Amino acid sequence: MDILMQALVQGLLVGSTYGIVALGLGLIFSVSGVVNFAHGDFLAVALFLSSSLFAAFALDPYVSVFITLPVLLAAGALLYRLLIRPVIGGHMLMVIQLTLGLSLMLQNGLLMIYGGQPLRVPSIMETKLLIVGNVVMRWPLIVAFLVSLVLAALLFVMLARTDFGRSIRAVHQNAKAAALMGIDVARVRTQVFALGVGLLAIAGALIVPGTPLSPGMGLRYTVITLLVLVLGGMSNFAGILAGGVVIGLAEAIGTIYVTGILGMILPYLVFVVILLFRPAGLLGRAA
Repeated sequence: MDILMQALVQGLLVGSTYGIVALGLGLIFSVSGVVNFAHGDFLAVALFLSSSLFAAFALDPYVSVFITLPVLLAAGALLYRLLIRPVIGGHMLMVIQLTLGLSLMLQNGLLMIYGGQPLRVPSIMETKLLIVGNVVMRWPLIVAFLVSLVLAALLFVMLARTDFGRSIRAVHQNAKAAALMGIDVARVRTQVFALGVGLLAIAGALIVPGTPLSPGMGLRYTVITLLVLVLGGMSNFAGILAGGVVIGLAEAIGTIYVTGILGMILPYLVFVVILLFRPAGLLGRAA
């Protein structure tokens, strides 16, 4: 029972972070229909920026996020305006190929700059533990879980209570009608793309303590993000957060209870089984 409780707590803490990473992509998809296959690589860029800031200025990742956040916000806005928007009206494969090419460029750029050896970014929270009964929790995961809850709450308040949030919902529901009502659709899409990428700076600060960094790690996070996104119903934000928790739980249980390759593929098996019974996702509605 103690081992099961440890797995459940670990899965919940890790899964909440997956949910926040996927929420950024869900925001982007909801207003532009773009699935950014370089999403995980931008997370890797955020992680390596934290590494550089620690090496240069000894900044803890929880502090350096105030630098990486505006950098990724600007990168997201430029990416959309210069690369995504010119091809967004064409075939979907054009956007897919573009973001896949960008993924390869980012991976190889990180490899050229940082080399192939794993890196580690120390943090004040890295080695701290919280022990409740027989359950051991790492403080970086607890901080990530709490920040994820706060970010999710702020996002829901923004979407429900602010003019910008209402503009996002209007573009999500019907971009042409939103434009007729005076909403600058291109501007909203640019801002949302920047916000979706900017969230990765915060997620990177939460993930980086104790995580070995490698240039190709972005691919893993892209795959996990796509799993969570589809599982949550693509643009259902509550479903995306729930999907992150499901994948986190499956990953933790697979690591502890299932040995070998089967344990590694358990999240993918859970993903397939859920979609067999819920093709529209956990909280999605069938068209």
